[in-house]
Amino acid sequence: MSISPCPERGALVTYLNPDVLDPTVFLRGVVMGPHVEDPHTAHRWLPVLLPDRTIAVLDTRNIIAVHASDNP
Repeated sequence: MSISPCPERGALVTYLNPDVLDPTVFLRGVVMGPHVEDPHTAHRWLPVLLPDRTIAVLDTRNIIAVHASDNP
């Protein structure tokens, strides 16, 4: 099993929408902080700021693309 990517704060991530009933397949957001690892499942989770200014906690296994932040 491959290790999920853990992008740095400020990175733009494109990920699979976990809501199977939503017609939008891919979503984007900005990573807001460090990942947290679930000790029971070993899944890594990231806080992500969405375009509507809400925050979601994203399972890193759903990430399909990472674009690094332009800020140093």
